[in-house]
Amino acid sequence: MVAYMKRLKMILVLLPILYTSSLLSITGEDAVQKFQHRMRDLSKLTGIISWTALNGQTYAGSFKYLAPGKIYVKFTSPIEKILVSNGKILWIYTPGNKMCGIHELRKGINSGIAAMMDSDYNAVATVGDSGYTIKLKSDKKQYREILLSVDETYLLKGAIFKREDNRILSFSISDANTKAEVKENLFDFKVPKGVQVVKNPLNLR
Repeated sequence: MVAYMKRLKMILVLLPILYTSSLLSITGEDAVQKFQHRMRDLSKLTGIISWTALNGQTYAGSFKYLAPGKIYVKFTSPIEKILVSNGKILWIYTPGNKMCGIHELRKGINSGIAAMMDSDYNAVATVGDSGYTIKLKSDKKQYREILLSVDETYLLKGAIFKREDNRILSFSISDANTKAEVKENLFDFKVPKGVQVVKNPLNLR
């Protein structure tokens, strides 16, 4: 009986170690595939977002996503700014200066993060306390390095993008909810009267 109890204790001690080791053994390629499947199978998502632009300015607000490719982001700090896309058109509206940029998105182009992760990137995955970190590197891309933070189900929690000129863009997501109601008409933005419209101010190609 004593020998049995010792063996049981040893098994209980080893189980967490073996489990952690199995997580650490995941390859970067496997992690990328799991992330892509998770995000592409996602029908809707809402939450809080903090976004740091290339110039270092940080914005905070909320967002709503509806597949395929529809996004509504309302930043409230430090200024109000609304970004809306129905998958074909992107609107960027700043109420404070009464201006709205309108971009026609190229047909057939999926600009989502999952679509960016092609074979030109070398991927390495590591396990953390509450999910995984996926690091992608490539000398051929505008973003030479991408660092993704995902939870245990591979749902995106945040990302850091490092450009070839070493400028960094990043964002983090909190209070993510895949069950909240998201209405379709939210993504067809109506430009308010009296607002100046600027075509393609970001020079998207």
